[in-house]
Amino acid sequence: MSIVVVVEQPEDPVLLVMYAAGADPDVPGDPGPVTAGMAVDPWRPAAPGSPWYPPDLRRRVCPRCDRAVCG
Repeated sequence: MSIVVVVEQPEDPVLLVMYAAGADPDVPGDPGPVTAGMAVDPWRPAAPGSPWYPPDLRRRVCPRCDRAVCG
């Protein structure tokens, strides 16, 4: 499963939330259908087993997405 990190309202860091979106099978690196107003974050995990989100933003991770990705 390929994960793309998307950001809710990137222009307003007070409302920043990191979401996981499945990758578009036709366009690697792009998210599949996501909520309007979200933007792709360029961050990518450094190695297998690394968090799917930027570690410095772990407090802003969507808990539902984290459960879905991590099981």
